[in-house]
Amino acid sequence: MTRKTYLTFLASLLLVACQPTTTPESQDLVVIEGATVIDGVSSTPIENAVIVIDGDTIQAIGSSGSVEVPAGAQTIDATGKTIIPGIFNLHAHLARAEGMETNDQFYNRERIQRDANRYLYYGITHMVSLGLDQEPMIGFLADQRAGRTGGARLYSAGYGFAAKDGWIPNNPNLNRPTTPDEARQLVQKLVQEKQPDVIKIWVDDRLGALPKLTPELYGAIIEEAHNQGIKVMAHMYYLEDTKELIRRGVDGLAHSVRDQEVDDEFLKLAKENGVTQVATLAGHSSRLAYADGPDFLDDPGLPVLFPPLVLETVSGQEYQENLANDPNLQSTREVYAIAAKNLAKVLAAGIPIAIGTDSGGPGRFQGLWEHREMELMVKAGLTPMQAIQAATANGAKFLGLENQYGTLEPGKIADLIILGADPLEDIRNTRNIDEVWMNGERVNRDELPISTAPPTAQERETN
Repeated sequence: MTRKTYLTFLASLLLVACQPTTTPESQDLVVIEGATVIDGVSSTPIENAVIVIDGDTIQAIGSSGSVEVPAGAQTIDATGKTIIPGIFNLHAHLARAEGMETNDQFYNRERIQRDANRYLYYGITHMVSLGLDQEPMIGFLADQRAGRTGGARLYSAGYGFAAKDGWIPNNPNLNRPTTPDEARQLVQKLVQEKQPDVIKIWVDDRLGALPKLTPELYGAIIEEAHNQGIKVMAHMYYLEDTKELIRRGVDGLAHSVRDQEVDDEFLKLAKENGVTQVATLAGHSSRLAYADGPDFLDDPGLPVLFPPLVLETVSGQEYQENLANDPNLQSTREVYAIAAKNLAKVLAAGIPIAIGTDSGGPGRFQGLWEHREMELMVKAGLTPMQAIQAATANGAKFLGLENQYGTLEPGKIADLIILGADPLEDIRNTRNIDEVWMNGERVNRDELPISTAPPTAQERETN
């Protein structure tokens, strides 16, 4: 053997020795095994499950022994854990609050990112910002969908529609048509300029204090939105308004009916027209939660995500006693009781239920409020399994994303939450989060950038 041949031989041996022990195909393969999996589809969980993830996609899932574990895959032991899909929230708001203040002047790119990260920290992988989004959202969505920024996947309604001098009368940016033709033109303009994922309408007069959109106006909005291929979500309060909204083709109800219990006509209309009910129980009960003594302020995520000022305020005796002594508290209890009863009726009628919370205001903690919503749903009559399906599969279906997200099935994106306890035994265990996975990768929750900067002087002046 010549010296040249010998050196070539040694080089080849070194090259082989330095090769990774896994094949190129196995480097992106991850196997999570041993957990109980609630896949969002089945009525019973998969015990001692195996999930094979290839890149960002679930390749296989099933009980141990029914799924082949690829050679060379990274294996994660999740014995004793429970896994659920990532959560969808169809009704919330972001970037409008700082500390204990809410103001549209706070809205900026930094706060959008902050709130998207707060939601993701709690396993909310998809969140709809419903009707108060300003210009910075357009650039954020473009960057997020191009993979240039992270957080929960956001969906926006841009600016919503309300009556002239109606809902949020001091907000000049809402679309306020006065004729059906103007309503259609404003929908077209919104779609062209903002490219909303859904459209939001407010049909509520604040118990007679404000004018509200008429059926002719919201009917034109809904019709034109459907012409543009976009679904419409309605903020509503009264039963009769809600029935007319359904007749006019609304796709989703962002609240429960709250003036009275729903009747058979409502249930028939909602079911026949494929309406999705978002109850927003956590939003309706926010004041009650503090007035009656909050049981969630020990959540370990709160001091990580929210500034001390907020936590000190809402934990304080003065804040809670002020709410407990509010003369309107009893009417709030009555309205909430009606909302909860109506959710039970909707459930019994087989109408799809998804979750929404109206989270985003001071004390309405993004991420945690979505887990409270599931708890309140169970108290209203859903089983824990039904609450989890409402929070996952049903939300994905409303947004038209059920082929990619919302359940844990082969071919779908691997968005999932690994829990330290079983939520079927106690729905509050959805808060016991060990890990959040998104796009087949573990989210580093400890390094999600969370800004808690106080309002600027200019922002305070405009408040």
